[in-house]
Amino acid sequence: MNPLNPPERELSLFRQILDDAGDRTDPDARRAELARQLREQTGLDEQALGRLVRRFYAMARQDSELGAIFEAHVADWEAHFARLVDFWASVGLLAGRYHRNALAAHRPLQLQPRHFERWLALFERALRHEVSPQATEHLMAIARRIAATLRSRLCTDAAIEGLMP
Repeated sequence: MNPLNPPERELSLFRQILDDAGDRTDPDARRAELARQLREQTGLDEQALGRLVRRFYAMARQDSELGAIFEAHVADWEAHFARLVDFWASVGLLAGRYHRNALAAHRPLQLQPRHFERWLALFERALRHEVSPQATEHLMAIARRIAATLRSRLCTDAAIEGLMP
């Protein structure tokens, strides 16, 4: 299976919860209920996300493919950790705290397709160390979609050709 193209039959936990949620008319109440169910079903919380982010970057910073990229572009690691916890809380638990443009943040990195595959492998390893199997499945489904989107927008033929001598 290509990690950047998950099978169509793979239902995210979001989709399962949304399908079970019914027709609530108040969007804030629906969001709060979805977030509660996600936390309950995955065991995820801010502390788990904080540990996950730190473990991932500890591995990524030592990685031969990704380490130099991160070291060249992250000046304040504590601020980066906080920003990434906000990101994962927003996409994984509907916290709504991340309001930046992830595509723009990654554009100057000159990423290539192999970087996304490596990122997914390291992220999955960090997940398996830090969170429940349900949380791993939930966050990996999101990570695969994010990686596929970023890869499709950042690794176009023109972008790759610009990197080639």
